[in-house]
Amino acid sequence: MKVGASKVDITPPIGIPLGGYIARMENAKGIHDNLHIRSLMISGEEDVLLLSFELLHLENDFVKETKQLIRKELGIKEDNILAAAIHTHSGPSPSSQYGVAQEYFKLLPNYALTAAKQAFERLDIAKVGYGKGRLDGWTVNRRKPYGGPLDNEVIVVRFEDEKERLIASVINFTCHAVVLGHNNLLVSADYPGYTSMAIEQIEGGVALFLNGACGDINPLTPRTDLKRVYDRSIGTFEEVRKMGFSLAGEALKLLNSVKTFDTNVVRVLTKEVSVKRAHIPKVTNNEITKLRELYEKLLKEGKMKEALNAKIKYSQKVWLKALAEKFPEPYVSINIQGIRIGDLIIIALPGEVLVEIGLAIKEKSKTKYTMIVGYANGYIGYIPTRKAVREGGYEGRPPATVLTEDAEEKIIETSLEIIDELLE
Repeated sequence: MKVGASKVDITPPIGIPLGGYIARMENAKGIHDNLHIRSLMISGEEDVLLLSFELLHLENDFVKETKQLIRKELGIKEDNILAAAIHTHSGPSPSSQYGVAQEYFKLLPNYALTAAKQAFERLDIAKVGYGKGRLDGWTVNRRKPYGGPLDNEVIVVRFEDEKERLIASVINFTCHAVVLGHNNLLVSADYPGYTSMAIEQIEGGVALFLNGACGDINPLTPRTDLKRVYDRSIGTFEEVRKMGFSLAGEALKLLNSVKTFDTNVVRVLTKEVSVKRAHIPKVTNNEITKLRELYEKLLKEGKMKEALNAKIKYSQKVWLKALAEKFPEPYVSINIQGIRIGDLIIIALPGEVLVEIGLAIKEKSKTKYTMIVGYANGYIGYIPTRKAVREGGYEGRPPATVLTEDAEEKIIETSLEIIDELLE
C-alpha cells in the first residue's frame, strides 16, 4: 500500500452566507477558525481518494464536477472518490446561489483538485491499522432526548510510514456539528475542526474527520436544555473546544494503541437504490415573492421577531420548490459507496442518515470495523427510518426529506450486500 495526504485552506471571505440555520439573520462577520479540505490518497489493489470538506454539505452537481476534474487530471475513477462534508453549521452553504457564495463555490472544485494532486504527489509506502473506542456523554438523540438511540463509537484509521511516523488518520464519529447555533456569525469548523487540529498538532500528519449517521444526533453540551434540544443558541466556542478536544483525546489514545500491518487490499463497490419519492407540496413563484416581500418589509421596520417568522415560512417555500425541481421523478436514486481497506469497510451515504440506520448496518455487518459516513458524494436531505416517516417531525417529512418509509430497509439491505461482496 502507498498513501499520501494533504490539507488545503478553503476559508471563505467575511460576508459569506453561513448555512444550516433558517433562523440566522445575518451573514458571516468574521473568521474564528479556518476551513480546509483534507485529502487522503490510498493506492493498493485499487486507487481510492478520500476528501473531507469542512462545509455544511456538498451538492450533487458540485460533487460530479469535482470528481470529473480529478478523474481527468489524475485518472482516479469517479466511483473511487469519496467526497464528504463534516456538516458544520458555521460554514458556507452550497445552497446559496448569489453573491460571494456563488463565486466561492465555483472555485472549490479546483481547490479539491489541488488537495488531490498534493496527496497523489506524496504517495509513499505505508502500513495501516484501525481501532474502536467510545466517547460517551457528549451526544443526545434530538428526536428522543430522554433515552433515544445513540452511536458513540469512535473509529480511527492510522496510516504510518516505514519509520512509524503518522502520515494520515481518519476519525469517524456520529454527531451533528452544531455546538454553535444560529446566533454565531463567525466562520468555524465547529468541534470536528478542533478534533482534526488537535491530532495534527500533537501527533502530526493529516487528520480527516468523517461524520456518521448523525441525522438525529446533536451535541450534549453542558448548557443543553433537553426540553429545547433543537435550540443550539446556547453553544459557545469554549464548548466547541472541549468537545473537539475530548474526541481528539479518545482518537489519539486509539491511534497510539493500534497495531499496523502491510496490506494492499483496497477495493470499491457502488450500488444504486431506488426509493419512492415523498409527496412535495406545490409552491408558486407568487407565494415565494409575497413572503420575501413581507420578510424584507418587516426587517426594514426592525420587527425582528415577525421578520424571523416570515423568513422561516419564505425559506421553507423556497426549499420545497427547489426540491420539486431537483427531484422531479416519482423515485429518488440513492448512491451507496462501499470502500474496503484491509478488514475495514466504509459505507458512504449521500445525506443526513438517522442513527438507527447506521446502527443496524454496523450490527449486521460481517466485519468488526464498519464505518458509516454521511453527507457523502452529494446530498439528498435526510435519510429517515420507517418510524420517523410515520411519526413525522422535522426529519421525517418534506422539506427535510424527500424519501418515503421504504428507504430504511432498502438502504440497510443494499449496504449489507456491498459489505458481503467486498469481503469475498
